[in-house]
Amino acid sequence: MKYVAIFMAALVLIGLVLGIFTLANTRMQVPQITLKAVSATERESEFAALQNAMDVGAAIGTPFTDSLPGTSLDYSFFAYAFRLEKAGLIGMEMVEIQPLPVNGDVLCYATANADEANANLIVPAGKERDAWCVLLTTAQNQESHLVTRTFRITYYVWGMAKSVTVTYN
Repeated sequence: MKYVAIFMAALVLIGLVLGIFTLANTRMQVPQITLKAVSATERESEFAALQNAMDVGAAIGTPFTDSLPGTSLDYSFFAYAFRLEKAGLIGMEMVEIQPLPVNGDVLCYATANADEANANLIVPAGKERDAWCVLLTTAQNQESHLVTRTFRITYYVWGMAKSVTVTYN
């Protein structure tokens, strides 16, 4: 009977350590953020599609203004690439990256490449993955935007919403 009690206590201790380790590692790490700034004139067709979508209220992503006046000369695309790492035993689901908007921001959306949008981005346990956030902003504010930008990354672990705030530069 004594050995059964010791065995059961060891199982409880192992379960407790595993549970604490699992909960402690539900935090996501963002070791790298890179930026590629492109004038909207270089992505004219994408800009025109976004302008039309905003005019009819069907813009993809998160609009920070009601319309997109002017021409592509007035805007720039900032494509931020995030390296997301998830240590531990539980993966992340439904990852969403949102910038904290500043004056001049127009629209934010996520893309995996130039042609497709992230749909239910998942980062498996113990793995890393890249995610993107494209920000359309006025070209006149470009220099101040390149210096510092803050993002809120929201994700779900076992159905519980978690978020982390990261800063570029």
